Amino acid sequence: MPPARHTGIGNLTRLRELRPRLADAERRLATYILRHPRQVLDSSITLVAGRARVSEATVVRLCRRIGCRGYQDLRIRLAADLVLPPRQIYEEIEPDDDSPTVKRKVFGISIRALEETLDVLDDRALESAVEAITAARRVDFYGVGASGIVAMDAQQKFLRIGIDAQAFVDPHVQAASAALLRRGDVAVGISDSGSTRDTVHSLGVALAAGATTVAITRYGPSPIDKVAQIRLHTISSEGGIRGAAIASRMAQLAVVDALTMSAALRRYEQTLAALRATRGAVAEKKF
Repeated sequence: MPPARHTGIGNLTRLRELRPRLADAERRLATYILRHPRQVLDSSITLVAGRARVSEATVVRLCRRIGCRGYQDLRIRLAADLVLPPRQIYEEIEPDDDSPTVKRKVFGISIRALEETLDVLDDRALESAVEAITAARRVDFYGVGASGIVAMDAQQKFLRIGIDAQAFVDPHVQAASAALLRRGDVAVGISDSGSTRDTVHSLGVALAAGATTVAITRYGPSPIDKVAQIRLHTISSEGGIRGAAIASRMAQLAVVDALTMSAALRRYEQTLAALRATRGAVAEKKF
């Protein structure tokens, strides 16, 4: 995967998210850095490589993978991470938690997902996605399961601001719609893992048809990278009872909201006209 663009914070977060998908040596090094970040600040590259039982070349390669120019750049950025006010460590939901505890943990899971997604969501990728969507004749959103709910939310929001958007949660209908897209259209695949076979396949069909393809997916390499021209990354920590589903949905919804609001401002007059028209159309649906 291409190096991440540094946003000033979140290097330890990036390492934590990437670690399960790294090769053995890089994963061993990432584990060492995550466990001993302060020791890394005071150690040479040779010493860190020796302690993690990897080569110095592996150290450099991992540094570049998370967007650092090299080992010294990593040390500088780790120092910046470590002097930031510490974020609360949110606990996972346990079977014997009472309702007030569940409330606190659920809110904490959501807050953490939003904070960490803000760290890794690339401004240039977001801008590219907004440009493609606002210029598109048509925008398709693909997702299944919890990501399908996010796709339907995206359809509703973009329609209200006057952008022709449709959500497809049935894999067969996804693929059929994708095949009818053409150059200038946009297809957005939503998948936390980036490995949902149906979503990846539909996005690939859209790419072959000439559409611009966008993925809203978890930070790190995954199969969806091969078919997504623009990648909007989220972070949602795994583990616990429904913890990951809560976090991933909140992060995806926030990315959709950022896309919608950016597109609305880009087309300000059209947005106002569309909001007036759609409000009028649904006015009689309320008491």
